[in-house]
Amino acid sequence: MDAESLERELISFALAQAAAAARLALVGVLILAAIGWRDMGAEGVIVWGTAATGALLLRNHAMALAARGLKEARPVRSARRILWMSSLLLALALASLPVTGLVHMETETRLLVTLFYCCWGAAGMASLGIVPRLYAVYLWLMLGGVAVGWGRDFTPQFAPAIFGGLFMYWLVLSVFAHGFSRRVAEGIAIRAENAQLVKQLSAANAAKTRFIMTASHDLRQPLHAIGLLGGVLARATAAEDIRKAREALATALEGLQQLFSAILDLSRMDSGALRPELRYAPVAPLVARLDIEYRALCLEGGRRWECRAETAHVRTDLALLERVLRNLLDNALKHGGDGGVCLALSTQADGVILEVSDTGPGISVEEQDRVFDEFYRSRHVISTGMGLGLSIVQRLAKLLNAKLRMEFVDPVRRTGTRVTIQLPLAQPSDELVVEPDTVLPDLKGQRVLVLDDEAAVLDATRSLLEQWGCAVVTCRSADEVVEAAGRLGPPHVALADYHLGPGQNGLAALEALRRDQPEMGCVIVTGESDAAIRQRLADEGLPVLEKPVDPEELRSVLGLFRAMDD
Repeated sequence: MDAESLERELISFALAQAAAAARLALVGVLILAAIGWRDMGAEGVIVWGTAATGALLLRNHAMALAARGLKEARPVRSARRILWMSSLLLALALASLPVTGLVHMETETRLLVTLFYCCWGAAGMASLGIVPRLYAVYLWLMLGGVAVGWGRDFTPQFAPAIFGGLFMYWLVLSVFAHGFSRRVAEGIAIRAENAQLVKQLSAANAAKTRFIMTASHDLRQPLHAIGLLGGVLARATAAEDIRKAREALATALEGLQQLFSAILDLSRMDSGALRPELRYAPVAPLVARLDIEYRALCLEGGRRWECRAETAHVRTDLALLERVLRNLLDNALKHGGDGGVCLALSTQADGVILEVSDTGPGISVEEQDRVFDEFYRSRHVISTGMGLGLSIVQRLAKLLNAKLRMEFVDPVRRTGTRVTIQLPLAQPSDELVVEPDTVLPDLKGQRVLVLDDEAAVLDATRSLLEQWGCAVVTCRSADEVVEAAGRLGPPHVALADYHLGPGQNGLAALEALRRDQPEMGCVIVTGESDAAIRQRLADEGLPVLEKPVDPEELRSVLGLFRAMDD
């Protein structure tokens, strides 16, 4: 809660408390009038009672107007001014009784009136203590009126003790008011924070429900297609039918893998498991690489392509930035109509600007925020996508400390879509990132022990590794590890799934083998997002591959261990 909102809440609370205390204040006026009736006379009491009651009624009316103004989002300073003026006017009206009346009263009655005003001042803490300075002035006026009344008929027997006692009473209550105000402010802030949390939790719960419903629908689509294609393959006899079914099956599997990968990416980003490695790096080589790739795609599809790039360096994670740009470029190709696509890199005084734009129909203003929600698809375009691309873009941009903005290319006609990414200016404190050429390692003869409790995963992994020339042995539990390693010979590397069923994990299953074969490498495969488990794996210093595993990434990691063995 910001300072202005907090002050608005404090003033609103003070107005409500003062209004609630109005009836009790009127009772107090009647009691004081009854006490002073005999000594002050009917005329003096009536004049004072009328003034005090009028001040109370005027204050209540003014505070009602102030409270209404706060609800209508009017400036808080107006309500604060009303609270100050009405409270000080009431204090002056109340103080006029002891100023004019104590001199006519007997000592016992004076003491009773003094005690009554002290109680009245303490009661004012509930409404005005929220504004400590106002409360201190209000109390000073009231108790000051009592002190003046005693001073008009100075009695050495009581006056010094009365003056000292009133001052100490004012000082103590003023100090307490600061603590009271602080506690109330903390309570209001906590209440606002709790309300915000409840709102966020409700929104998150609704989003989770929507996410699960949409994800389950999108997961069923490729699974349904895979099931049908499996039936086609089982019955097909013609080579052409088998070829078409295999191609369609590969497409469905690719869509399924993309959806799983996107969902896992969202989970990792939301849980904090995905952390960018920010380094000082040039952006122009990345833009040049994308220029070559997407220029070819545009030419193939009869689209116009444009790329403009300046020399620029930023502090970022180039791999994550590339994912952002690829998502945006893919969106431009899918939904940008038949027009052109543009990728631009420029530098400004406040940062480095990357723009991806198209000349398509554009995205309406009311949808420009919603398109970043999970599974949201614009109602103006026919799309076979999953609606996760821009959601991932938004989260990745946040991780990279980048500002994301969407607008029309032509704001007059409201056509075309431009997405701008603004990255902070780089501080060249690190060496430049040099991207190595990708060379797939030769794994021929590498001995790999594969540990997984799923038979289908073991079969698929064995087939892939044997295609690469590896010698492979598989096992499904910790009990089979030693015997499998004996059949294989000393493994160059063990490839283990972290979860092996209830109460088992890959690290524990390989513990004895790693102790007996200290030169053996170990790679953990997991889809785990739990922060504690992720930290444990990081503490072990082992390579961790995220499910679903990319074959090229797996080959590169296995090649590291073969290189060390050589």
